[in-house]
Amino acid sequence: MEKLKSRKLWMAVVTAGLVIANNGLGLNIPEESVMSIAGVVVAYILGQSYVDATK
Repeated sequence: MEKLKSRKLWMAVVTAGLVIANNGLGLNIPEESVMSIAGVVVAYILGQSYVDATK
């Protein structure tokens, strides 16, 4: 249950939902914007994982 409170998990879920919704539902968000958001989220997850591992 504790893993469901992870910010990294929810960031990944929301970003995946954005990518799927943009392609599947036709939200018409430019592909460059979606990939930029995904890149920022990946950087956040990697950075936070590093911080968590060094604790």
